[in-house]
Amino acid sequence: MSMPHSQMLHPPAMGGKTAWGVSEFMSKPSDDPEEIRQYQEAQAKFNNREEERLQRLKQMDKSAAHILEERRQRKAAFDPTQVNRTADLESFRQKQEEALRKMQEMRELKKLEKKQKKDAGKGDGKKTKKDKKKGKKKKEKKKKKEKDKKKKKDKGKKRKKSSSSSDSDSSDSSDSSSSS
Repeated sequence: MSMPHSQMLHPPAMGGKTAWGVSEFMSKPSDDPEEIRQYQEAQAKFNNREEERLQRLKQMDKSAAHILEERRQRKAAFDPTQVNRTADLESFRQKQEEALRKMQEMRELKKLEKKQKKDAGKGDGKKTKKDKKKGKKKKEKKKKKEKDKKKKKDKGKKRKKSSSSSDSDSSDSSDSSSSS
């Protein structure tokens, strides 16, 4: 199977043929006759399709003015008021509102379920005397820790002040140490 070199280089857009539309088939005596027949049938089918396509294009070229005139008439006769889009908009709006309403209902249901679970976990919602005492003890411990931290910070600051002031003035450091 050999092809002329010039047809291989040109794509269909440049006037060449596609792979199915290769040029004349040159057979050799050693080629299988069945393959040759299949190739010739495929070539004939391709040529028929190509011819039909070209004929349709020629027909369209001839009737181009007629097609343009039909389109102009349709465009001129078009009445936008006849298109009933308001009904479509209303139905769409109703669907959207219904969907939003359902979403809101689901959100409220979830909130109620969470609240019920929370209430069920607490019991009746009232604290017992033991719970109140535990809460008070915890608060007292926190306050005590905070006071201790403040005292340590204040002591650290006073020591730093006293050491820095002793370098400059020894009499001021004795006053600051005696005041604590």
